[in-house]
Amino acid sequence: MRTRRQPTAAQRAAAAERRERFKALAARVAAISEDERTALVMRLGAIVTCEGHALSVHNSCLVLTQLPTSSMVGGFHQWRAKGRKVRKGEHGLMIWIPTGRNNEAEDAAPIAEDDGSANGEKRPGFIMGTVFDVTQTEPALDGPELYRRAAEACVASGQ
Repeated sequence: MRTRRQPTAAQRAAAAERRERFKALAARVAAISEDERTALVMRLGAIVTCEGHALSVHNSCLVLTQLPTSSMVGGFHQWRAKGRKVRKGEHGLMIWIPTGRNNEAEDAAPIAEDDGSANGEKRPGFIMGTVFDVTQTEPALDGPELYRRAAEACVASGQ
C-alpha cells in the first residue's frame, strides 16, 4: 500500500486561506434572501454543468459572485471526459458539493428540531469543491486529433 504524501506547511496554509475565503463567500451569499438569489440567477442566467445538470440557486450565486460571465461549469475530470482541458494557471470557482451521504448514513448530522423536522432524519453533508467555467478550458488534443496535428507539423517543417 502506498502512503499518502503529506502536504507542506505552505500547502496547508494555502488550503486554510482558501477555506476561509470560501467561508466568507458562502456567508455573503447566504445573507442574500432567497428571492434576491433567484432574481440574480434569473438576471444573469442559470449555470449548468458540462453534463447538462442545472446548479442549485445557491451554487449558481456562488459561481456568479466569483465569475459573473460564467455559463457552464465542470470539474477538472469532468472537462477531461468531455474532451476539454483546463488551461494552465486558471483558478477554479468554489461551490458546495454533496458528499453523497444518504439518510441511512451513520455519520450524517441529524437535522435540528427547529428545521421543522422532528423525526430525526439525517441531512446530507457538503464539502467545498472546485469547478471551472468553459471559458477557462480549451479543446484537449487526444488520440487522432493529436496525431493529425503532429503529422501536419512534420509536413510543414519538411521532416
